[in-house]
Amino acid sequence: MTLLPPTAEQQKRINEEVPTDPETRKRDVAAIREWLSKQPHLPDHMGLLFHDSRLERFLFGCKNSIERCKLILERYFSVRTAIPEFFALRDPFAQEIQECYEAIHYFVLPSLTDEGHRVSILRLRNTAIDKFSIQTISRRILMVLDTRLMEERCLSNIMVIDLEGFSLVHFTKCSPTQSIVRKSMLAVQDSMPLRLHRVHFLHAPAFIESILNIFYPLLKDRLIQKFRIHTGGGEELHSYMDKDMLPNEWGGKAGSFDELNDAWQKKIEKNKDWFLREEKLSRTNESARLPESKSRLLMELDGLQGSFRQLNID
Repeated sequence: MTLLPPTAEQQKRINEEVPTDPETRKRDVAAIREWLSKQPHLPDHMGLLFHDSRLERFLFGCKNSIERCKLILERYFSVRTAIPEFFALRDPFAQEIQECYEAIHYFVLPSLTDEGHRVSILRLRNTAIDKFSIQTISRRILMVLDTRLMEERCLSNIMVIDLEGFSLVHFTKCSPTQSIVRKSMLAVQDSMPLRLHRVHFLHAPAFIESILNIFYPLLKDRLIQKFRIHTGGGEELHSYMDKDMLPNEWGGKAGSFDELNDAWQKKIEKNKDWFLREEKLSRTNESARLPESKSRLLMELDGLQGSFRQLNID
C-alpha cells in the first residue's frame, strides 16, 4: 500500500500551514540531535533508530516547534518503557497481531484530502466479543503509526470510527474507567507527532451520547469540537472529502475494506526486522534519568489522572 504524495495544490496548502525552509530545518534537526545526546536516559542507539529524515518528520508533525518535538520524542521513548504491554511482542506474524488483523479493519487511505489531511479508518471485521482486545488493537495501531513515520509526513489526521456491529459490551470494553483504555489513549495520542483534525463516528447508535458523556469530562473542549456524529455509513463522509478517495464500500475507488486492511498488514510484515530491533532498543534507562527530566507522561501514569487532558490536537 503506497501512501500517495501530495498533489501540487495539496502541497501548497500544507506549506501555507507549516512553512519549511531547508536550511532552517537542517539547523533545527541538528539542535534536536544535540539535545538528544544530552539525555542520558534516552536510548544509546539514536543514530540507528532515528535518521535525520525521521527526525524531520517528527519536527514537521510538531509544526516546526523544536520544544514540542523534544516533548514528543521524550514521550515516544518513555511510553515504550512505561507501558510495555503495547510495545512488546511486535512481531507482525505473532498470533495476537494476526488475529487482530482478522478481527479489525484498521488502515490508512492512500490519498490525502484536498486540505492535506491523512485519513485512517477503524471498524469491526469480526463482531465476536472475544476477538475485541483493546491491548492488541492498540499495539497494531501503533505499529501502523510507526510505519507511517518511516515513509511520510502529513499536515494532520482524520480518524473515522465505524461503529457498525458494536454492541454495548464492545462499548463497555472501551470505557475510560478501565486503565487499559486510558493507557491506550496515552500511548496512541500522546507519543506520536501526528496531529488530529477531525474524528467521524459512523453508524452511531441512539445511545452514543450516553457513551460519550463518560468521556466528555476528561476531554478538552477543543477535542470534543472535532467530533462529528453520524447515524449513517460512509456516505456521510462525502460532504467532508472527495468520495473517490474512500473505500469501495463507501462509494469510493481506493479499494475494498479487505484489500486495504490486507495491504497494511503486509506493509507492517515487511518491516518485521525493524519492529523486532526497535522493540529491544527503544527503551529509556530510568535509573539514568535526570530529576529535572521527569516526564509528565510518567507522572500521569502514576495515578492515571487527567491523562486525556494532554491529547495532541491542533
